[in-house]
Amino acid sequence: MQRITKLQRLLPSISETDEGMSISVYEGKLSTQIIIDNVKRIKKAFPALPEGFYDVLAERITDNTFTDDRLTDAVKNVIDTCIYPTPTIAQFISFDRRIEILKYEDMLRKTDELGEWVWKHYKPIQLPDREKLCYIHVDDIKKYNIQDA
Repeated sequence: MQRITKLQRLLPSISETDEGMSISVYEGKLSTQIIIDNVKRIKKAFPALPEGFYDVLAERITDNTFTDDRLTDAVKNVIDTCIYPTPTIAQFISFDRRIEILKYEDMLRKTDELGEWVWKHYKPIQLPDREKLCYIHVDDIKKYNIQDA
């Protein structure tokens, strides 16, 4: 059994939906300078956006607890993928990179679908607010540099 320190810091960003549990890979704060730098980048890429757009965007990224890295990645993603002349605020807000967290029942379903190899590719973790073990893919542990406690 492992206790994953980085996941403990990310606990507020755990999302549980009908599709399952996940957690954002982004951690940290949102600084004013990063907001300013990214607004400049957006203005250069989309000069037709009205000035009021940026006030609403700043409000929404703050309310959605963005971090410096998440905002920067969201802006880069929208610049790379926006197919209309101007983006919407939703295109920025909806951007996130998440790690899938599986419950034991999910692991059993995956085993039925894919076979026993599943147990070799997921590591058990104990989240502080959960009694039962959860599982995370070893590639996510490596990719996002999640260290064992």
